[in-house]
Amino acid sequence: MNVLHADKSSYLGLTQSFSDPQMSEKGFRQSLQDEFGQFISEQEKRFPLTDCLKIDLHCHDHNSDIPDELWGRILRLPETWLKTKKLVKHLQANDCDVITVTNHNNARSCWALQEKNIDVLVAAEFTCYFPEYELYIHILTYGFDQEQEKVLNQKRQNVYEFVQYAAQQDIALIVPHPLYFYTKNDKIDVSLFEKMAVMFARFEVLNGQRDLWQSVLTLNWAQGLTPEKINEYAKKHNLNPADFNVDPSQQKIMTGGSDDHTGLFAGLCGSYLYIPDLEQRLKTQKPSELALEAIKKGNIRPFGTVGENEKLSITLLDYFAQVATKIKDPGLLRILLHRGGTWDKIGCFVLSNALLEMQKNKKTMKFFECVHDALQGKKPNLLVKWKISKDYRFCIEYLERIAESRNQSNEVFVETVTESINELFTFLNQLIKKRVSHALEKNNGFIPSDLTTEELTRKFEMPSQLTALFFGDGKKQDNISNIQVGQILDNLSFPVLISSILAGATLASTRVLYQNRDLLNEFAHYVGKNAHQKRALYLTDTLRDKNGVSNSLSGKLAEVQRSNLPVDFLICHNDVQPESHLHVVRPVATFDIPKYGEQEIRIPDLMEITRIFYKGGYDRIICSTEGPMAVVSLFIKQMFNVPSYFFMHTDWIDFIKSTTNLNQYERDRIRRLIRALYEQYNGIFVLNNDHKDWLTCFEMQLNPQQVKLTAHHAQKRDHSILPITKSSIVKGATESTPILLVACRVSKEKGLFDLPSILTAAKQQLPDLKIVVAGTGPATEELKQALPDATFVGWQNKTQLAQLYLSLDLFIFPSKFDTFGNVILESFTHGMPVLAYNCKGPKDIIEDGINGFLVDNKEQMTNKVLEYFTNPTLQDEMKVQALIRAKQYQAEPIMAEFLTNMGLDLPAGYNQSPLYADTSQKGMSESTLDLKANPTSPLSPINKAATSLTV
Repeated sequence: MNVLHADKSSYLGLTQSFSDPQMSEKGFRQSLQDEFGQFISEQEKRFPLTDCLKIDLHCHDHNSDIPDELWGRILRLPETWLKTKKLVKHLQANDCDVITVTNHNNARSCWALQEKNIDVLVAAEFTCYFPEYELYIHILTYGFDQEQEKVLNQKRQNVYEFVQYAAQQDIALIVPHPLYFYTKNDKIDVSLFEKMAVMFARFEVLNGQRDLWQSVLTLNWAQGLTPEKINEYAKKHNLNPADFNVDPSQQKIMTGGSDDHTGLFAGLCGSYLYIPDLEQRLKTQKPSELALEAIKKGNIRPFGTVGENEKLSITLLDYFAQVATKIKDPGLLRILLHRGGTWDKIGCFVLSNALLEMQKNKKTMKFFECVHDALQGKKPNLLVKWKISKDYRFCIEYLERIAESRNQSNEVFVETVTESINELFTFLNQLIKKRVSHALEKNNGFIPSDLTTEELTRKFEMPSQLTALFFGDGKKQDNISNIQVGQILDNLSFPVLISSILAGATLASTRVLYQNRDLLNEFAHYVGKNAHQKRALYLTDTLRDKNGVSNSLSGKLAEVQRSNLPVDFLICHNDVQPESHLHVVRPVATFDIPKYGEQEIRIPDLMEITRIFYKGGYDRIICSTEGPMAVVSLFIKQMFNVPSYFFMHTDWIDFIKSTTNLNQYERDRIRRLIRALYEQYNGIFVLNNDHKDWLTCFEMQLNPQQVKLTAHHAQKRDHSILPITKSSIVKGATESTPILLVACRVSKEKGLFDLPSILTAAKQQLPDLKIVVAGTGPATEELKQALPDATFVGWQNKTQLAQLYLSLDLFIFPSKFDTFGNVILESFTHGMPVLAYNCKGPKDIIEDGINGFLVDNKEQMTNKVLEYFTNPTLQDEMKVQALIRAKQYQAEPIMAEFLTNMGLDLPAGYNQSPLYADTSQKGMSESTLDLKANPTSPLSPINKAATSLTV
């Protein structure tokens, strides 16, 4: 979505921040920190502190009782329950000289303080309507009386009238968080900010609850507003700066505030207000009067630190803890009749019911009370520690650590809470794993390793009646191996609930900050600075494992590392070590499902991956497998509001057809689940044209623009690996013995059980025909019985497999399941032709009769085996053509198109040639041409020991 609809010629500059060598070296986040730190350092030199009043210009208490967020209004939740007295106490504890409270659309707290003869700067944060954009913005407003407050509330329905009235009455205004809006709005364009530049003199560039990126963008924009630009904007939009009490010749005024709603950070961010001869003037005037004078004159310098999402996460955790204990029934009619969409109302109904049910559990309520108390610096009492279950004592330890840190510096507090949340989340997930494992062990007949797709589809059925789900129906349920789901949920309710709250607070805080990411990206281009670097995090459940997907991804990683491409991989693994461009997280839990292969299923630490994504400065996500990492990728997509992509390696519908007895209706269940998953991504990468057509047809109904065709690339031949004798592979073979090779996972869906009849028929004319099977899998023993004369060599590493390609004759690929067939490229790379069925992946790679054969059935496959081994000239030509075809699948053009389709920028000079190179002689190397002209030369595939063609 193009949020800022501006001609690029109107941009102040278009240099991407990541292209700045300094930013590339430091990283996006560090560069922002350095830039903002320099600004704060310069501000500290402006005024002597002895003549300054300290104030938090932006904070809230319980009178901010009507939230801007829709769900909060539907559920009748205030933005905070913080009492005015407690807020004032926090502000004074942090050495604020002047007190103000900026509640939404009212100054009730300020009037109440005045009635108690407490000096206060009267203020409020009014929500004003920009009619042409259908947009609400906030405006901090200072120094009005009760009659003016009434008028301001009337005028706020039109921002122009509001600001003009404030100017006429000499009421000071500040625009807080100018780049943060509570709703997405396609009507926002550059003109909004041009008008704001004409209408306002003061902008909040330091907001304690917003992120650093927004703050730096606002700062650079405001500092770049020269008198010439403001006058140009005024003329363009027919606005008179004088009507808004704005002097274009004066620099914009920068302010700071905590935007605190809970008291946790009140007074830790704010502004110093400069009043010359302050000590003398305080003898005759109130601090609030002097503060208002300094605000109007613009004698302000912000102080404090801008967090990332940590402060907001802590605030939301405290808020959620209070919601859990304080929420009241909002009423069904209120929910149904309130403004908002159907899904918003359903979500609020479910959430309110869940929370109200949860309030019946005293232990859970006590825990939430302890969370709130700990964040306020109060440790759990001894009675709670004595009563708590042994399984949950670690929770109390973390709460005590948080409470102790509250009395230390703000930095220590934020760091302690953040670390405690992360560690607590990990411990809770380990507890969940322990209880699930225990529950499964208690249920006879359920063995995780025997779980099949068929069992999942047919037997795992939770009751639709909620009471039956959670409390049972008094009958033995025929669900997944007779497990009582309600019993498991009862044991998991507390750890799942708390871990969900922790993850939810983190997700919500970051989502709030980045819900307008498109706006931030476009605004960075508009300003000409601080564009977010374009970098993708690639999640996969398998890498450095023994399977084809792992091999192909390892090839992609190698190319990323070689060319320093803007992609980093992330894998969950116990044994793999981190490398350049490779993050490794350790699993929270692991389990095996042998029927799905030898791939171990690893459950990652969700919070750890989100931290890696955030700190790494990534702005998009790609996932390669439908396992746990798919869930993580969707969580990150929602959390950071980033583009997400999926790389389809496996045809699960074909897999289910080949490995189960599910009927069409049951397979449709799986298809709809897969469709629901793929629909969540901005783009789906596929490896063959058949899958591209399938994903866009009536069965899957994906947008054709969403589906991108890609390929694996051929990895370069290692010339240190040389052929070996056939006799060292197959006992009794000679160099003239015809030998087929098949290398794959040994399982039924790979079509391997077509081989016995193919070999039996072929041996009638080629009695010496042999076959070598490389790989392991669940059908190994069964295949050995079906092919008693075959040579089984087991799993082969890269070197061993290369020796087989170089030493044997023809690769046979009977699979109709594979989406690509990476082994085809591996064969071609070593000059070995391939015989395969004419389906999906193989037919996009193999050129029939040129570098291999494409057939429709077993009889044709038998005939092509005979044709190949009885025609030496054909063998020589196909081996040459196999090398040529491999050369057309080079890494750079394939990766270039792959990155471009994800919106990433390519390194300077990186190959952007077409995906499939021309097969004419024009594009061939000299060695290849020599090979075609003279097949008996030292480069000929006939002379295997001397083969050294670079591919």
